[in-house]
Formats: sequence, structure tokens, C-alpha cells
Amino acid sequence: MQRLKNFAVNAGLVAASLAIGLLLCEFVVFRFILPASDAPYNAFANDLVRYAPNQSGVWRVKNEIAAPYAINAQGWNSGVGDYVLQRTAGVPRIAVVGDSFVEALHVPNDRSIAERIAVELGRGGTRPEVYRFAVSGAPFSQYLHMIEREVLSYRPDWIVVVLVHNDFDESFQFVQGRYTSSFLKLRVKDGTIEEVPPTPWTADFNEWLRHTATARFLYYRWRVRLESIRNLLLPAARAGDERYQANVEVEPVLRELPAIRLTTDYMLARLARLQQREGTRLLLAIDGVRAVIYSGRTSDILALNRLTAELAARHGLAFVDLHDAFAADWAVNHRRFEHDADYHWNEYGHAVAARAVAQAIAKR
Repeated sequence: MQRLKNFAVNAGLVAASLAIGLLLCEFVVFRFILPASDAPYNAFANDLVRYAPNQSGVWRVKNEIAAPYAINAQGWNSGVGDYVLQRTAGVPRIAVVGDSFVEALHVPNDRSIAERIAVELGRGGTRPEVYRFAVSGAPFSQYLHMIEREVLSYRPDWIVVVLVHNDFDESFQFVQGRYTSSFLKLRVKDGTIEEVPPTPWTADFNEWLRHTATARFLYYRWRVRLESIRNLLLPAARAGDERYQANVEVEPVLRELPAIRLTTDYMLARLARLQQREGTRLLLAIDGVRAVIYSGRTSDILALNRLTAELAARHGLAFVDLHDAFAADWAVNHRRFEHDADYHWNEYGHAVAARAVAQAIAKR
């Protein structure tokens, strides 16, 4: 009995010590000493996943990135504040649509591709209004949904759609995530395409847990994932594995090329009809495979760049291949376009991409 009593006392002391330690981490260490990354709260409005309005914070990744963000009243990260529906006479308006690359939490909120486009096009003339509409994880199908549900209401002169290489297959394949079922998806069946409407998103207990300081420190700032732990224990599983390029596993994506061609053609046809009906111009810009630019090699995943260029031309849509823009800049300046701690564009990458897009718009 005495040994049982001692065990119970010791177990209680250990539990109390752990609880005190966790509370200290939650309310002191990860808030004031080693600050966690802030993380904006999500919302679901007008059938679109976005952020809850009027938030601000600092997005942190390891010790490299500490970028302020500002969510406007419409629920989008913005460097220009709130968006207005009314147009100002003589002032062009451009909408930039995309995922985390356009959302751009990894750079200060006034230095993303959108704000850089405004600077480039405003040289020697009227600076355009450039609004961005973006949320992490969104695929190409969701961009189409965002444009039809919200972007068109602002009557932009140009809509710039920024594509990355996981946008294509994820438009018709389910990817596990907090709100991926709240994206518009496509279903390919017997050569035909059906649209799968978004499921409304609501916050749950996991959402509360995600915003604790401890979770934000481990998950967002230091990227602690089950996959990262597995790779740490079994580094040969992915380290130096050339199957992974442009943030996708190349072979499974290329196996889906017939379905990718079918769905991309469907979405671009929709955008082309929209361009004709609404009088707004569409421009597609696709990311480069930056790792092979640095190494001087090539990549099979560039098949998606070529496919997009081909289909854009077929449907009369403007197109910019950012692989070419990045490659040309690298040949001269040898400055990398992404962070060391994160694959997303750094400020320089945003600036180079914006310059390429602005030049394409200026020529039209």
C-alpha cells in the first residue's frame, strides 16, 4: 500500500509539473520570450473560405520570416486596406487571384505580387488599384469559383490568375485539410466534368486548439509535422529525392495529365466566356520550377507550364510563364526567389513575378 501511495504521489507531482510547464509555455514563453507565429482566423462568407475581417499579426517561420499581415474588412490579406466596389474614373483596377503565393503571408502585406504590380504599372502614369483574393491551399477550381462569386463584383479591367503546380490535379482530387472540402472541386467521370459545390466551413474544437500559442509555435513557426518527424528519423525517404519538384511529386501528377488537360481546358473555356461576357481581360501566370533553374537542369513537371500556355492560346487568354522570367533574372543576378525556410516566394521573388506580369499587361 505504501508503494502504491508513493507511486500515486509521484505521478501527481509529475502531472502537476507537466501542467505548470505547459501553462508557462502557453502564457509566457510562446507569447513573450519565444513568440509563436500569429495565425489569422478563417471565415466562410459568400460561399467562399476566407479570413475573418479586420485582423492583423505577424507570420513567423523559424528565425527567418517575421512578416506582418493585415486582413481587411472583406477577409483578404491586403496591402491597400479595404476594397471598394465603386470605381474611380481614370484609375485602372486589377484583381490577382491565387493560393498562398498570392495570399503572401510570408512577406510584409504591402510587398506581395499585387502591390508590386501596382508599382510597376504606375511608373510614369496612374497607379492602378490592385486587389488580391487568395487563400492557402486553394486549387485552380477554387480560383474559378472565387472569380465568379466575388472578384467580378469589383469590375476589374484585368484578372490575373497565379497558378502553381499543385493547382491542377488538386482541382479534382481530394486533399486532406482543414477546409479543403469547402473548395469548389471538379469530378471527372467518363470524359465529362461535374462540379462539386463547396461544403460550408465552420470552426470546431480543432480550430480553437490550432490558435493556442503552443500550437502556433510548433506548427506554424517551427513546422513540426508528423511527416517532418518521419523524415528526421528516416532521412533517406525524401532527402535529395528528385521525384519531388515544384512542391509536388512529379510522377503521380504526370500520370493524371489526361484528366488535367480535360479539367484545365474546361476551366479556361469558362474563363474565356467570362472574358467575352464581362469585358474584363484574363491573364494566367504560372510559377517556375525554381530548383532546376538554380541547377541548370530541366524538369518533367514543366509539362504543366507548356499545357497551360497551349490551352491559354487556344482560348484567347493572355499567358506568362514565370519559369522564363525567373530563369532570365537568375542568369543575371543569381538571387534566389524563395526563403531558405519556406518554398514560397520571398520579396525578391514577388518583385520579379510582378515585373513579368506588369510587362505582359502593358503590352496588351
